[in-house]
Amino acid sequence: MPAGWIIGAALVAILAGALLWAAGRWLAGSWEVLDDDQLTERLAPRGASQSAAVWLRVRGWFAGGPRRLTYRRDKLGRFRRIRR
Repeated sequence: MPAGWIIGAALVAILAGALLWAAGRWLAGSWEVLDDDQLTERLAPRGASQSAAVWLRVRGWFAGGPRRLTYRRDKLGRFRRIRR
């Protein structure tokens, strides 16, 4: 009878592995790549995009320091420098 619990433990391990594999496949399929503009649209609640932009602009007045140089994609997908 000692082989019975070994077989049961093996079946539980196989079932747990299959569940982890299925969860990993679902998680990998549910991800999507977002651009910077899409990210702000997705994270901002409806109607709050204008107020968030105003808040960031006001915060920038008091931050001081040099302006940072950032890169964004243009319509053709090339990276272009944009001063913020």
